[in-house]
Amino acid sequence: MMTLKRCNFDSLFRRSNSVTTLFPFPSISTTSPYSSSNDVSKNKTALTQEELTKINLLLPRLCLSNNLTTAIKLTSTALLTNPPPNCLSFSILIHSLTSLPDMTKSMSLLTILRHTPEAYHHLTPITTMLVTSYMRRKRPKEALKVYQWMLRPGSRCKVESRLLFGVLVGGLCGVGWVLEGLMVLKDMVCSGFLPGARLRDKVCRSLLREARVREAVELDMAFCCCFEDENGESAKKVVEYLDSVIRNWTD
Repeated sequence: MMTLKRCNFDSLFRRSNSVTTLFPFPSISTTSPYSSSNDVSKNKTALTQEELTKINLLLPRLCLSNNLTTAIKLTSTALLTNPPPNCLSFSILIHSLTSLPDMTKSMSLLTILRHTPEAYHHLTPITTMLVTSYMRRKRPKEALKVYQWMLRPGSRCKVESRLLFGVLVGGLCGVGWVLEGLMVLKDMVCSGFLPGARLRDKVCRSLLREARVREAVELDMAFCCCFEDENGESAKKVVEYLDSVIRNWTD
């Protein structure tokens, strides 16, 4: 198996049949994304700032030309070099992936990164961006699928962002997926995050739209107690109350 080699990024912008090609980049076509990290690291060299800049310039061109398979390969191969956080821009790729009618390519990217140890510290930012983008497009099913992928046993992702929880809870309640929103809200509180006033208001309003007035009032009161409780006992009571609401939702 050919190991990752230093790439001549000056030739990445050569074109063939009006489509940007990466034929001077042998690792894309010949290096398996599931190759052993030991095999790769023996000959791995860090990308220069110039090469990283060229990758960030090339990714939008690939995405805008609907060449997402190559964009995914370029991204996953670049991550094999274990670049520093925030040096690669994933926003255009995430935007393009969540614009597709299905999740095939999104899950393909996550599967590749799952088997790429060098990319583990990029997994949480990428999955967070996917969840946020899907939710902003009002695609709750897809957002929840990525969120659940993050929570799977043995996952390298950490759901530790108040922003991610807020986007999911607020978005789910906003599109009428109130039960699912309450489930994520429970995860949020269990992770040590309390919703702010605007998010609590959104949750309570969604409960009121479901004609669950008692639940809305009691949940709001329970959260108010949390901010006055320094021992954290009130947060436990919120989790217990959410458990009971979720369990009795269809009764």
